[in-house]
Amino acid sequence: MSRRTVAGAALGVALLLAGCGDGSGDGDGENSGANPPNDPAATFATVPETVLDTTTQTASTDAGPVPTTTIPLEPAANVDLPTASPEELANGPSTTVATGPLPVPSVELVEVAEFDTPVELTTRPGDVRSFVVEQGGRVLAFDDLSTEVVLDITDRTAANGERGLLGAAFDPAADRAYVHYSNESGNTVVAEYAIDPVTAIFDVESRREVLTVEQPFGNHNGGELAFGPDGYLYLALGDGGSADDPERNSLALSSRLGKILRIDPQPTADAPFATPPDNPFVDVEGADPTIWSLGLRNPWKFSFDSLTGDLWIADVGQGDIEEINLAPAISGQGAGKGLSFGWSAFEGSERFNTDQDDAGHTGPVVEYRHDDGNCSVSGGAVYRGDVIEDLFGWYVYGDFCSGRIWGYDPTSEPGAPIVVELAELANLTAIAVGGEGDLFAVSNTGAVSRFSPA
Repeated sequence: MSRRTVAGAALGVALLLAGCGDGSGDGDGENSGANPPNDPAATFATVPETVLDTTTQTASTDAGPVPTTTIPLEPAANVDLPTASPEELANGPSTTVATGPLPVPSVELVEVAEFDTPVELTTRPGDVRSFVVEQGGRVLAFDDLSTEVVLDITDRTAANGERGLLGAAFDPAADRAYVHYSNESGNTVVAEYAIDPVTAIFDVESRREVLTVEQPFGNHNGGELAFGPDGYLYLALGDGGSADDPERNSLALSSRLGKILRIDPQPTADAPFATPPDNPFVDVEGADPTIWSLGLRNPWKFSFDSLTGDLWIADVGQGDIEEINLAPAISGQGAGKGLSFGWSAFEGSERFNTDQDDAGHTGPVVEYRHDDGNCSVSGGAVYRGDVIEDLFGWYVYGDFCSGRIWGYDPTSEPGAPIVVELAELANLTAIAVGGEGDLFAVSNTGAVSRFSPA
């Protein structure tokens, strides 16, 4: 089945410390044991962060467990994969039309609403309102005048550490919506609901379970659920949890964990969803055909650039490095197809589990270390609105623990990313585009704030 192309605070601390441990031997913190040393022969080059002072505009540079058997990363010869190398796909050519460097933006955050443990903000095509996802189990529509609950599934999930209601996505082609949550057993569930075409209120009686993925541990559940420029539904899942990718899931084509999945959520005659025939591993023996991208630790947030179709992934690191990955689209389509982003062969650009193959992975375009209170990356979106002129084209992301929010200039030279510090918001869980193209920052303590010109 094919789909038509569519253009297109205690609890909070537990939630995004996916890079800092789950309190039960996770080992995600810096004191959890030694990581493998750097491998000078690794395929990644270290990506230093070039930080601009927004006042002066001057630049400154700042043994895993015994492996289980996995399917080799290299797919069969007949798989339809991008012909460019991973490095070319990561760093260009891109459909980004801007040349750089981009002007340095000056912004401020203005709080516009308060919610109960919000973790995500999303939009519905044709609706000027924005929709907030609360970890406890509610989805609410809001604008400057009102707030309305459109879904309440608090009886199906519970906000517990990194579990709960984690994402929502509205079908761009029909009056349907999808949610990603942890069920009573802690497993990942994607469910479909019919929605009212005017109010967007979910019809709870229409619930249909689309996909379930067993979770071996209580952390690294991923989070993001979104429709891509191609009209298919994308789901981000972490590597299963604990620490150090103990089951070696992320690079195993037999597992959906540590991946971005791509499905057509509409049922077939004998299945609750369909697998798009052009998924990269459909014809690879032993591979899960729903896999789109792999080699991810905990891709808490990803987003598609609304102008270019490029795929941006904020992947939470282990004990040392947080990373931003970029997969450029080709004519607005195909971003991330068949690509591996390296975990757990690498953490960021540094060698990690040496029993995992170090070849054929796409390195991050930006990474930063666990210094100065940083611990867990929260993505992230490219701003394409018309209110903050100098922010246009910047990818904006931040860190949960430090609350720092940065902008990355995608026109930066490969290996020399230009990053500017923009703002700060405690317990930052998401940065996302709202219903009228505005950019919002979400704090798990409750605040949703809009980016405005300073």
